[in-house]
Amino acid sequence: MKILLDSNRSGLEGIYHSLINDLLQFGCSIVPDKHLIKDLIQEVFLDLWKYHSNLSATEKVKYYLFKYLSNKISKSFNDDKRRLQISFENSCFQDKEMESIEAKLVHLNREEEIQQKLSTAMDKLPIRQKEVITCLFFEKFTYEDTSKVMELNLRSVYTLAWKAISSLKKSLMYGDK
Repeated sequence: MKILLDSNRSGLEGIYHSLINDLLQFGCSIVPDKHLIKDLIQEVFLDLWKYHSNLSATEKVKYYLFKYLSNKISKSFNDDKRRLQISFENSCFQDKEMESIEAKLVHLNREEEIQQKLSTAMDKLPIRQKEVITCLFFEKFTYEDTSKVMELNLRSVYTLAWKAISSLKKSLMYGDK
């Protein structure tokens, strides 16, 4: 964050360009509305620039930004007090690509079926359970870093992860019964 403390605008742009895809992927894994997440990321960076003189130095810029985005998403849900209406056009997951090699079709169909079941199961998880799964398994954060990003104690992160994994396992094994 030294770049921001020194009022270095090009440094902020560098941070933005190096982390935008990670932030977008993280945000979309929690709320699959690409346009909303893009807007919230823009707000994060605008806030960073606006309040850069009040920031303290940190070595873990990525974790800081994930935490900030997580807070923005939570605030967005709390402000609205309504479920987001997500259309297929806004979905972050609409850009799935399929290979055209016939030898891989059977494998791809099975993999796609598993991904669909997992995606459906993830959609049914409460937002905080989605967030913990995303941090731990997609972003490869440690439990300690996840607790900092989510502003929870370590035990709560373990509990949320256990509940989420149990729900996902049940959904994948037994389907929608």
